[in-house]
Amino acid sequence: MKAKCKGIVVAGFGAIGKTYLGKKYKNVIDMESGNFAHINDDVLDIPIEKRKGTDIRPNNPEWPNNYFKAIIEARKHYDIVLTSMHWDLLKFYENNNIPYYLVFPEQGLENEYAKRCYNRGNNKKFTEHMIENIKIWNERLKDFKPQELIILKSGQYLEDVLKERELI
Repeated sequence: MKAKCKGIVVAGFGAIGKTYLGKKYKNVIDMESGNFAHINDDVLDIPIEKRKGTDIRPNNPEWPNNYFKAIIEARKHYDIVLTSMHWDLLKFYENNNIPYYLVFPEQGLENEYAKRCYNRGNNKKFTEHMIENIKIWNERLKDFKPQELIILKSGQYLEDVLKERELI
C-alpha cells in the first residue's frame, strides 16, 4: 500500500521500528536523528545503534536546524518521513503547521523496550536513558498536539499501526 499523501511525518519513540520500516519500504525514510545531531565521519564503521549513548561523536553545531531542513526536504520525496521525538522537533512541527503523528509506547512497557534496545545493539547507558524517557515523555505528551497520538501496546510495532491506518 501507499500513503494517502506525500510527506506524512511520524515522530516516534525509540525502538518502535522506524529503522526497520525505512529499510523495508521504498516510499518511507527513517531520519535517524543521530546522523544530524553528531558528526559521524570518524565512526562510520560502527553500527548506528552501537554509537548511541556514547561520547565518541562530537556534537554537530548545525543541530537541530540541519535536521529540520532535512525533514522538510524529505517530505517532498517520500510518502512517510519517520523522525525522532525531540521536544524542539515537535515544537518546530507545531510552530510551522506541519501535521504529524506521534507514536509512543504504552506506560508499563519499560522492560519490553529495554529488551528491544539490547537486541538491536544499544548499550546500557543509552537503554537506561531511553527507559527513563518513557516516564518523562508520558508526563509531557499532553503538551503537544499531533494529528494523532498512537500508543503502542505490548508486542506492537510502528508497522502494525501504520498498516491499520492504511498508511503503508
